[in-house]
Amino acid sequence: MGFGLLFFACFLMYAGAITPLASFTFVIGSALMMYALFKLSEQNKMFFVGFCSSVVMLVLSLIIVVMYVFGASSNVFYKTLVDVQIYLSPAIAIIALIAIAIIAKEVDVKRIQARAIVNIIFVFIYVVFDIISRIVKNAEAMQRVGLVCFIAQIIYTLLLLVNTFNCYMRICYEEDRDMSQESSGIAVFDFLNKLMNKATDKNRKNGPKNKGDK
Repeated sequence: MGFGLLFFACFLMYAGAITPLASFTFVIGSALMMYALFKLSEQNKMFFVGFCSSVVMLVLSLIIVVMYVFGASSNVFYKTLVDVQIYLSPAIAIIALIAIAIIAKEVDVKRIQARAIVNIIFVFIYVVFDIISRIVKNAEAMQRVGLVCFIAQIIYTLLLLVNTFNCYMRICYEEDRDMSQESSGIAVFDFLNKLMNKATDKNRKNGPKNKGDK
C-alpha cells in the first residue's frame, strides 16, 4: 500500500508542480506523501526522514494556500515560503529515492536501484540550474538556464513516477497477502488502495514470480 500511495502523492506533488494549480496540489500531495512515507518507514528509516520533511511541507503548503486565498501572494513572507517549498520538494524526492535505492539493493532489483540513482542525478541538475537561474543577470542566459531547469524537472518527475510505480509492482508484490482486505481506517486511502489494486491486478497475475530482475 505504501508505494501505491507514494505514486499518487508524487503525481500530485511533482506533476502538479508544473501546473497552475500547484499551490493546491501540493497540499493534497504532501498529505498523501506524509502518510505513504510513514507506512514505508517500517521498511527503511530513510522514509521516516522523508515523512518528517513532508510534515513540514504540508504545513508550508497550507499556509501558502491560505495566504494566496486571502490575497497575500505579493507578501515577502509568502514568496519566502514558496522558495522554501520549491527546494524542500526535491529534497523529499531525493530522500525517498535514496530509501528506494537501498530497498531495491536489499531485494536485488538492480534496475530500480539504477533508475533511482539516475533520478537523484536529475533532481540535483534541476536544483543546481534553478539556483543558477536566480543568480544569472543576463536575460538570454537566464532563458537558456531556465529551459534546462524545466527540462530537468520534467525528466526527474517522469522518472520519479516510473520508479515509484515499479516499486509498487516489483518490490511490493504481496502474493501471500490480500491487500484488498487491508484497511487503514481512512476512507480516502482505502479507496485509493483498492483503485490501485484493480488497475494492476492483471499485471500482477502475469508478473514475475520473484522480486528480482529477469
